[in-house]
Amino acid sequence: MSMFEDATTVWEYRVEPLSQVQIANQLNFMGKDGWELVTVVFNGDDEYPYQCFLKRSKPGRY
Repeated sequence: MSMFEDATTVWEYRVEPLSQVQIANQLNFMGKDGWELVTVVFNGDDEYPYQCFLKRSKPGRY
């Protein structure tokens, strides 16, 4: 479904800081919960160098 097919979709967003060790496992876990990865930004932080931006449709539509 493209973003133009249903203009009533309501999205929720999440920003998740992740480390190199946990990134694949955590993204797979969040994907099973309906979250879709939009983009990843590398910020150079030693502990959590990846900022992952995710979205999923909310159950209630307006």
